[in-house]
Amino acid sequence: MSDFKFVNTSYTLGNGCLESLKNYKDGKIALVVDSRVLNALELEDRLYNTILKDCDYKVICDMPKEPTMELLEKPIEDIKQFEPKYIIAIGGGSVIDSAKILWLFYELPDYTWEQALAPYEVSKFPGRTKLIAIPTTSGTGSETTHAAVVKDHGKRKRLVLTSEIMPSEAILDFELLRSLTPNIIAFSGTDALAHAIESATAKVASPLVEMVSVCAAVDILELLPKSFDGDLDARAKIHIAASLAGAGISNSITGLAHGMDFAGGDFNLPHGLVTGMLLPYTMEFLMPNPVYETIAYRLNIEGNSEEKQRKLIDRIFEINKYIGMPLSFKEAGVPEEAYMSKLDAYVELAKADANVTFAAKTPDALELREMFTKMYYGK
Repeated sequence: MSDFKFVNTSYTLGNGCLESLKNYKDGKIALVVDSRVLNALELEDRLYNTILKDCDYKVICDMPKEPTMELLEKPIEDIKQFEPKYIIAIGGGSVIDSAKILWLFYELPDYTWEQALAPYEVSKFPGRTKLIAIPTTSGTGSETTHAAVVKDHGKRKRLVLTSEIMPSEAILDFELLRSLTPNIIAFSGTDALAHAIESATAKVASPLVEMVSVCAAVDILELLPKSFDGDLDARAKIHIAASLAGAGISNSITGLAHGMDFAGGDFNLPHGLVTGMLLPYTMEFLMPNPVYETIAYRLNIEGNSEEKQRKLIDRIFEINKYIGMPLSFKEAGVPEEAYMSKLDAYVELAKADANVTFAAKTPDALELREMFTKMYYGK
């Protein structure tokens, strides 16, 4: 007998379900937002003057970019003074990650960054507040994960990892997806696909994770081109699939595409662009894999086992091309000499990365170098 756990948040979903925020009248609300997103969605007036008009709320943090320790210093002090019953985050992954970190320092006010960054060693929260996450993109899955990304004072990305910061509730309002730009749809959709496929194939994946993540991957592969073309029904279904893929990585781990994405930070490329671009190259390395065959079967891809898997990878390349993704770092505009000068460092970083270690097959240094080279020049 095997003992598996599948931990997830609770959901409210559907068109217009943002209105459910009206129910949070029984205590103070700390809002974490990106005002640019609210403006783009024409949401500010409706949110502040209609939905929350009878609530006691305060915008504690307006986070327009990836959170840094420096940017979070004042919001951390502000939330401690405000003492909210609820924290509500409305925005993309950076906004929700910011809210998770504010939640941690509010629940554990004497904590230091060193303590917060100790993986899975954060103390149990006393339960002073709840976090409600409302994603406005379909990619990071942050509304269902127990991780938050923050840049330290040296601008290095650091991870806060603890099940304590998994949001109490996720609100998936499909109306918030209507004005997504093509780039956001492409980058977030391919990132979600990487979450789904990598969580299902990791060494630590349980049968529960595999089932949920395979279903998410199939939906994304079928619907991402339609979402890109403006199909709102497809966009809504991908929003759900992306959230389930986030639950997949919460109960498993990401893989090679995430563990080899160092060039993205070095050359200022969006995270989703990089992971989505790298995914099919890493899948080629990990072949044969029964999960790939299962996904191919669900997509009615024909052939023997190897043919199905190769056709699946080809389809991912084709989808990436259709939605305007670059297919290599060279195509993304990364200078060859600058990239190649970092190759040795990338190999060493990847060897030490947990996402690489727990992938279905762990590459050695030579295999990593070959993949990094192929990722630059393309197929």
